[in-house]
Amino acid sequence: MFNDRDLGILGGGALLAVLCLFLPLSFVGKVVVGFLVLVLFMALALLRLGPDRVPPEVWLSRRFRYARQSRKYVNQQAATRTTENPQTQKKERSSPSFDPLTFFLPIDLAWDEVGVYPLLTVLLGVVGVYFADWLAHGGAAELSIWFK
Repeated sequence: MFNDRDLGILGGGALLAVLCLFLPLSFVGKVVVGFLVLVLFMALALLRLGPDRVPPEVWLSRRFRYARQSRKYVNQQAATRTTENPQTQKKERSSPSFDPLTFFLPIDLAWDEVGVYPLLTVLLGVVGVYFADWLAHGGAAELSIWFK
């Protein structure tokens, strides 16, 4: 379903979105910045990279490790003389079976792993906190106009 990494990222994004209420902006500015932070963290929790669809930190660690290791080059020139039978030399090479979309879509969102329910729960929680803050800072007076 989902793992602790995704829940941690979603929780961190929700906490930062709620902490955006302390920014010295108007309420609309706080809402816009908070929801941009929340959407950014939701996308980060869902993001999968590379042909094997791994999280960004695994993908970056592989790229960093590959960049730092020494290269092992292979001479791919044709042999000058052969000692084996030519029929036994020709063997079928197995190529990796990647879907053609893998090469055109290297970035994917893990909807199947994370699911919609944790994302919706975090979104509704942040909306609830913003609504309570709006009510506490004069929103109740604005709502009372409609209920008179």
